[in-house]
Amino acid sequence: MSPGPENLKSLIFPAITVTLACALLLALTHMLTRGKIADNRRAAMLQVINDILPDDYNNDLLHDVIEVRDPDYFAGEDPVSVYRLRKDGRPLGVILLPVIAKGYNGPIELALGVSYAGTLTGVRVRNQRETAGLGDNVHQDKSDWIRQFTGMSFSGTPREQWAVRRDGGEFDQLSGATITPRGVVKAVKNALDYYELNREKLYHQP
Repeated sequence: MSPGPENLKSLIFPAITVTLACALLLALTHMLTRGKIADNRRAAMLQVINDILPDDYNNDLLHDVIEVRDPDYFAGEDPVSVYRLRKDGRPLGVILLPVIAKGYNGPIELALGVSYAGTLTGVRVRNQRETAGLGDNVHQDKSDWIRQFTGMSFSGTPREQWAVRRDGGEFDQLSGATITPRGVVKAVKNALDYYELNREKLYHQP
């Protein structure tokens, strides 16, 4: 026997009330946590920046940022964010991320610091899925391998030397892993190439 109209109303109204209450609770939770999430993201970003380009900048670099795309230099579908560090309006350097390197088990997300003159101030791995004990040693928490890029530039190391030693270059390999460091070296070289070709545009593009 089907419920009558009055019974249907008695069933529907509580369901609607519960649905609206849940929606309101979710909206309220989102509003309360949105600011905390934004603060956490800002803190994480500033930690990366100060780790690889700790110059005495005084601009709000989280608002002094542009996005660039160039498949000739950057892999991945997402644009690369360019955070521009300045002191009293004078450019100091940039942070590029994510710069995607080709790893053995998938993409490796890097953050690069480059001084205005074109010297690498640091490279850090943000995300990776490489094999434990082998390819994952590119991560700064696993070994010092990634730190060898600090202070390097094309004036000190010619472009043809930007390869792992097995390929005739200047960069150390990882024991038991060649594909991962090879991909990272290539990605860093391409990003530095892009910076040198587009330096003035990067600092002046609104």
